[in-house]
Amino acid sequence: MIAIGLKDGDELVNVLLTNGESNIIIGTHNGYSVTFKEEAIRDMGRTASGVRGIRLREEDYVIGAALMTENHEVLVITEKGYGKRTKVSEYPVKGRGGKGIKTANITEKNGPLAGLTTVTGEEDIMLITDKGVIIRFNVSTVSQTGRSTLGVRLMKMEADTKVVTMAAVEPEATEEVTEVNSEIDAEETTEE
Repeated sequence: MIAIGLKDGDELVNVLLTNGESNIIIGTHNGYSVTFKEEAIRDMGRTASGVRGIRLREEDYVIGAALMTENHEVLVITEKGYGKRTKVSEYPVKGRGGKGIKTANITEKNGPLAGLTTVTGEEDIMLITDKGVIIRFNVSTVSQTGRSTLGVRLMKMEADTKVVTMAAVEPEATEEVTEVNSEIDAEETTEE
């Protein structure tokens, strides 16, 4: 089944379930993003190639898209393991198809963006490298900073390794694990 008609060289990066009235952010590898009203995208058939969401600069490509909700934050992660959370209010809603605004200060130190999503502040984040290394941490441990800042190191990277993707997932149930471990400790101490 064909969901979208793709032009040569294009790839499908994200699929978002919306209510028809959302704001959407699209982020690029070189650290730019555009936020626009979903209503700016007209309905089309399944085989249509769609409309332009962001006008890409030379040597740039889309790395993620997400729904912008008032109480959420934008989370970006770089290839070199840096990341940051930024208030949604720092991303003005503009028309689709623009070149976008600076989302992250890309330098040699932190590298280009590997992922962009929106978070509530409670999720766990999983980072995956091109060498298959996965780390998981709670997003609340990531500093909240301004839109065009560098971010903080979240994962120490070897020189020939880079983050290739990220995912926001339900937080691990640490309280339940602690309770189970406490019960085991109590049983072990009563048997002695």
